[in-house]
Amino acid sequence: MGDFAYTAHDVADALARLSGVAAARGCAVDLEAQDLQERWQAVAVVASAGQLDAVTLEHLRAVFNYVENVIISCGAPDSFDVYEVAFEAIAKIGFYLQGGEPRQLLMLLLENVHEVYDVLLSCVETYEWIQPGATGTLRLWMLQVVFACFGSQQITGRDLMELTDNDVSGAVSLISFILRCERAGFEMQAAAGRCLVELTAADSVFMNKAEGEDWQSQQIAKLTGMLNRHVNGLIKGLIQFEVVEAFGRCICQHQMSHSHTDVIVKHFLTTIHNSLLYCSENQKKLRQHLATQSTIVQDIMIPYVHNILPALYDNPACGPSNIEWQNLKSVLQTFTVVTFNINVFRPQLRDSDMLTRICDVPNSLTHISMIELLIKIAINVDFTKGPYADVLLVHLQGAFDALTQEGRDRLQRRLTSEQGQRLPFARSSTQACEVLAFALTPPAGEEAGGPAADERKARRKNNWRTAKNKARKRKRMFGMQAKGQGGASAAPGVAGDGQDDEDDSEDDDMPPLIPADNWEGHLGQTDETFVPSMAKCQLSGALMHDPVKTPDGYLFERAALEDWMQHYHSNPLTGAPLTIGECVPATDVAGFIQGYQMQMLSACTIAPDAFDEPPPPEVAPPVPAAQAVAPMPAPAPMPVGPSLLGDLPSLANKESKEKKKEKGKIRIESRSVVDCPDDMRCAIDGKVMINPVRSPYGHFFEQKTLQRWMQNCGSVCPVSQQPLRMEECIADADMKKKIVKFLKGQV
Repeated sequence: MGDFAYTAHDVADALARLSGVAAARGCAVDLEAQDLQERWQAVAVVASAGQLDAVTLEHLRAVFNYVENVIISCGAPDSFDVYEVAFEAIAKIGFYLQGGEPRQLLMLLLENVHEVYDVLLSCVETYEWIQPGATGTLRLWMLQVVFACFGSQQITGRDLMELTDNDVSGAVSLISFILRCERAGFEMQAAAGRCLVELTAADSVFMNKAEGEDWQSQQIAKLTGMLNRHVNGLIKGLIQFEVVEAFGRCICQHQMSHSHTDVIVKHFLTTIHNSLLYCSENQKKLRQHLATQSTIVQDIMIPYVHNILPALYDNPACGPSNIEWQNLKSVLQTFTVVTFNINVFRPQLRDSDMLTRICDVPNSLTHISMIELLIKIAINVDFTKGPYADVLLVHLQGAFDALTQEGRDRLQRRLTSEQGQRLPFARSSTQACEVLAFALTPPAGEEAGGPAADERKARRKNNWRTAKNKARKRKRMFGMQAKGQGGASAAPGVAGDGQDDEDDSEDDDMPPLIPADNWEGHLGQTDETFVPSMAKCQLSGALMHDPVKTPDGYLFERAALEDWMQHYHSNPLTGAPLTIGECVPATDVAGFIQGYQMQMLSACTIAPDAFDEPPPPEVAPPVPAAQAVAPMPAPAPMPVGPSLLGDLPSLANKESKEKKKEKGKIRIESRSVVDCPDDMRCAIDGKVMINPVRSPYGHFFEQKTLQRWMQNCGSVCPVSQQPLRMEECIADADMKKKIVKFLKGQV
């Protein structure tokens, strides 16, 4: 039972406390405290000897009925002391009496109280915002009850979505609480981290398929809208519920166990990696939120790498079949993404010997994908300015020279013509790019628009149309990591041959685009990897996630342009004078990229057969000047799916309320922290403010978040990029009252 090894005495203690709080609250119960204890003791005696008989099951049923009556008769969401001990009691009973009829009785109890269960989950964050600690460990016990019924290894991200009525922010809230709750234990925290990784995957939203329903018959546009809504809610949840801090607490809790920290850190890195690869309206806020958490590099990421290196050094034959190798590659992928997006992370990596130590791992410089990642990180951190530049350059140059001609060509393609569909790197590090030019030049004869490139593109289209293995198309898209990546195994004997699971160029290519409305006519011709030309940053060449437009119509990834502007005050393409303040968000292009990215993800995951359709005709890219384009349609509302606790009636449904008048009513209707308007959120990361301050420029920030921003990024306004000091910002009591009034108005 792992962390859930409760005893009969633990259950008896919980029931005794439940009797006390129920009596204090005046809850209607049908058993006296002594009778309740006697019935449980009768169950415990028989359970310790073997299977429960009919008489003992009646005693257990009476105990469950008692708890059910307490939960229902309590009738108010602010009676958290009652709910907390009630769910604690049945969770401990569930783990003590494993399986069989006791589990069936527990599941029946949950069905009977599902309205209370669902509403408690929906309102708990609001109460915690207003009064931190008000709900105690209620969520811990509520989730342990579900774990007792279904098992910690069987719980998935989809299951948590069902528990929260398909509200991804609510699911993230639960996960964050479990990660930071020391009483949860490793088994539960590991399951929570795994579920969060699953929520970052494209298919986590598609859970409402009825039996016999064919997703492939659905309009791709509808699936795209669902996924877009899911991604925005996911990123908001990561910020609002401080998931980065929660992971940090969890890692510190388990720091004495390498095996435990390996699991938690892997979930953390994969979550951040995948979330930064989505094109989302909240992408900038996520990057700024992470910038205020810059200590995660020195406190978590770098120490994690140093912890796994010894096992790799001791294995001369290490390669993709080793779990340590897979984890190292996962870390490098995450480093590539975060160092491109967030420049405050770069100095710590640049001034560390981590990259040179990775180069010393046996066989690491014989695998093309590992060399690619090391080169991109080296460029992102501008390694030429660090103390290990000469050593690292010797390693990378030597690795390139040691490859076969075919291997060198493949590496060069990955860094040039195929870059649109791979992880990005910073072109602003001009000196680093110059010394690594040997790898950043297209293979001879394969320059853009050349006959060799056109031939490769045609061959790939044909390969995708004729592929027999449908599972091959259900692969990680846009460089995203899968939850099971670390546990995959490769064929033995591959170490050192340069052929690992991601070295095959064909394996990472995009399939032909499937027909869709709205965006295809605006993003231009596709490149060799089938990424539309207008979807790529004109500086980095990678797919944009937060596009901005210059006054003369050029499009850049915001992170790439901001990075460039730190060194040069000009347009990267024309050389004309330019400031970041003159650039505006390219919301129309972002909408089209979201449509493209979400459509490809949803189609690849849900309707792979759609890729057998012929590709659409290519269109000429529009001129850079701004043009009037039709806005993207609003995504369809997220459908409500079935619950683990049964088909739950709507709490707003009058008929359902009339049928169950005997049950206590809950007086809250929504998860209002998530529903707060934008003007109540911090301008840095979008989190609902607790202590709002107003800058001289009229922007509102959470005080603690602004302090962290200035510590990490300097005395500059996060919005206007104008000089700003903390003492110039004043507390705004009126805004705080407005936020509290909004939240309490729904409580």
